[in-house]
Amino acid sequence: MVVELNSQTDRGAAIIGVAWVEEELQSAIESFLEQDKKAWDRLFGRSGALGTLSAKIGLTRLLGMCSKTIASDLPILRDVRNEFAHIVAARDHSGLTFNSPHIADKCLALKCVAHESIADPRRAFVRACAILNADFYLHRFFGQKVSSGGLIHAKIETGV
Repeated sequence: MVVELNSQTDRGAAIIGVAWVEEELQSAIESFLEQDKKAWDRLFGRSGALGTLSAKIGLTRLLGMCSKTIASDLPILRDVRNEFAHIVAARDHSGLTFNSPHIADKCLALKCVAHESIADPRRAFVRACAILNADFYLHRFFGQKVSSGGLIHAKIETGV
């Protein structure tokens, strides 16, 4: 996928990169949930409570699937994607690139790649997408559902 992102325009890389992360994030969330197609469709459908990337990011944090630091990178990716996706309305979208100052600042502020000292904003963005995608991919294999003895425990008290 990184090869595909590298072959895209800046706009394509932003949109596809975040779609790649969101797809794996949703799969990771699904791995924590019971199989119930009706409930899933109600929650994750277009008008569902968890139909937006913002809602999925919040749920991911609440489920403990990522740290606060990583959770702060996800809205940055979403914001960059939205800038590129919605610039079509401005008619002249040729001026927006990963080197545009406000986009570059966001990409270079991504904490999940800070240790790599990447100077190129596009490379930082693509690398962040790859890292976060891989992190959520691993959740599908190492995360546990509550019903399978996961980490969430309820204390049941009975009256005498």
